Amino acid sequence: MKTRYHIIKSYSELEKLVEACLKTGYASVDFETNAEPIYNDTFKPTILSVTFQPGSGISIPLQHFECSESHINKTWLEWLTYFGRNVIENPNVVKIAWNWKFDNQIFQRYNIYSRGTVIDGMLAKYLLNEERPNGLKDMVRRFLPEFSDYEKYDSFDSIPWSKKPLKKLCEYGCMDTDFTFRLSIFFESFLIKKGFYNLYRNLIMPASKVLQSAEKNGLPFDVELNVKLREKYNNLINEYNTKLRSIRTVQRYQNYIIKKRKEDYIETLESEIEELREEGKDRQVKTREQKLSRIIAGEYTTKAELKLIEEVNFSSQKQMVDLLYNSNHGFKFPVIAYTVDKHKKPTNNPSTAEDTLIKLKEYDKSGFIDNKSGFIDTLLDLRGVQTINSTFIVGLGDLVQSDGGVHPTFLIHGTVSGRLSSRNPNGQNIPKTMVNPDVKLQFIPPKNQLFLSYDYSQAELRILAHLANESTMLEWFRTGKDIHLASACKKYHEDYNEIIKIYQDEQHPEYKLWKKRRKESKTINFGIVYEQSAGKLAESLSTPEEPVSKEEGQQFLDEFFQTFPKIKRFIDRQHKFMEKHGYCVSLFGRRRRCPKVYSENYGEYLEALRQSTNAPVQSAASDMALFASVIVYGKVKKGELPPMKEVNTVHDSVYQFILPKYITPDTIYNIWDICRNPSTKEYFGFSIDDVDMSMDFTIGRNMAEELPYIPGYDYNKLLREDFDIDEYYREYNKYRDIPISDYPKKFKKYFKESWRKR
Repeated sequence: MKTRYHIIKSYSELEKLVEACLKTGYASVDFETNAEPIYNDTFKPTILSVTFQPGSGISIPLQHFECSESHINKTWLEWLTYFGRNVIENPNVVKIAWNWKFDNQIFQRYNIYSRGTVIDGMLAKYLLNEERPNGLKDMVRRFLPEFSDYEKYDSFDSIPWSKKPLKKLCEYGCMDTDFTFRLSIFFESFLIKKGFYNLYRNLIMPASKVLQSAEKNGLPFDVELNVKLREKYNNLINEYNTKLRSIRTVQRYQNYIIKKRKEDYIETLESEIEELREEGKDRQVKTREQKLSRIIAGEYTTKAELKLIEEVNFSSQKQMVDLLYNSNHGFKFPVIAYTVDKHKKPTNNPSTAEDTLIKLKEYDKSGFIDNKSGFIDTLLDLRGVQTINSTFIVGLGDLVQSDGGVHPTFLIHGTVSGRLSSRNPNGQNIPKTMVNPDVKLQFIPPKNQLFLSYDYSQAELRILAHLANESTMLEWFRTGKDIHLASACKKYHEDYNEIIKIYQDEQHPEYKLWKKRRKESKTINFGIVYEQSAGKLAESLSTPEEPVSKEEGQQFLDEFFQTFPKIKRFIDRQHKFMEKHGYCVSLFGRRRRCPKVYSENYGEYLEALRQSTNAPVQSAASDMALFASVIVYGKVKKGELPPMKEVNTVHDSVYQFILPKYITPDTIYNIWDICRNPSTKEYFGFSIDDVDMSMDFTIGRNMAEELPYIPGYDYNKLLREDFDIDEYYREYNKYRDIPISDYPKKFKKYFKESWRKR
């Protein structure tokens, strides 16, 4: 098929383009930008390319340096607005894009709001095969090989988009929209053929819309706190470095590397002097001799010379290997593990990874005077604060955009498991408050608003119980039992009603025993979800004080399956299905393809079998939360729920901004009612009525503050300077035992009037 690409140079040509889009009913669109974040003041859309039929391509120059003469009598924004109002906002025109979420955010930045059908070729392709790359270039190489050389138009990567020659840039943009048009139409038709269209239309595309809204809303960031935290973590890093360097072995190693550097440097200088003297370059010889004299005298002036006396770098892999394992000037630790390459094959390089360091602790005799910590413990502490500082303190602070917020990019297509991922920042990887409260403290709601968060409690275990139809576990969930404590009671043949009293009383002499047993059961329960082997389970359960053998791990597994025999039968069925078909299927119709089930490598085969259980459970739990977000978002838009703005989602939890006056029993009940079974029967043909998809609700003045919800509480109090958190928890204890299902009976006044009256 011939291609016809060109640049619009007049407003009349723009009008003809709009007419063509209206006539065909299609518009494949793609922006090229200056690569700045969308919500920064410096962001610029450089060109907009449009395809209305295969083989066509029109570029609308916007803010390119060659565009000054193009917008005669009209600004670039007027050009963009004219196209947007007539095409993007026209419900009769099908919009097509490769990652529509990005392009649509740009349109919305300029108050252009899409209506009608949208086809996202990237998401369609992802559903068809989550294992393959999702990039347009990859798809062109595979499905349109006759055009695979179009990448040459992107060969000048070092030049900013806004400075690239307009003609070549437009050709490249037109190719993007042309190929997106061809591939997207093909992929969407294939979705229908393969039975994925329902999943695509009723979950993936609506979820993309919700996530786009969350990206746009962003998370306001406390810049002043961030500055204070930078100072705090720099001080901690310096403190740990000082502590490490006070250890005698480290001092010995430091003296060694400084001496070695000086010797090597002197040797190099002496060699250079000799060569220069032979060549008769007396002036250069004199310069080198002066430098040599300085070094011998212990004087260092240049950057290269100062590097000679640099202290031990505890972030250097090379130095750490030398320090940990060298028998002459290091700790002389035994080599117990090696690094692995990209194929997960062991190398000859000793490991310095965290799990290796933890195992080396038993060999560490470098305790300090107070005997509280040795080298390994302090090194692990240093690594921890360095990671927090670089990723979540400095890293987050550097991502703040001009509107004062952080705007994560959410990726529906980012994992093979179907779970969401995100970047810039990775919102899925923010440390829990109990691990490190500093990180979440930086995220704050808009003025006079609060965080409302809700998440599924033990979602994956509940999904597993449903899929396996395991009656004992289902009964425990229905009756509100603590699943992990109930499992422990079953194992030790104790009455749950008696043990729960012990577990809730921290002063009871057996409290610590049952806390430990519950933790043990929790590890086993979730280990089953991830199909851990006996060895891996034993490793998870082991502590330095109480190691667990592989045999004991197997015994734990056997006891679990004796208690829950239907889960064992479910796992066996999943294994057989995977072996027969090479994939497994989730409740929502996702497929997780595992071709390695046919691998001759036994480890790869076992990993594929493990995915046959884990993937359907994990993706179903994630999709439940995602679909619930879609329903909640729709009801907010319709006015059936009070105004809220979703701003972040972490697997099976959601964060919203909301005014205090709307945090009422009816709001909480309605969200809970949606989330526990969000209309899945209507759209996907299944429902989870046999297990209560329990929800936990928390409120906060920042993301770290996770106060348990109190029905009927006046949440305007949280905005006052005299807010008393002790009083809050006293109030909470009065209502903590009221289940959300009873709110309509217990708090009738909130259900009799509309939220609008508040």
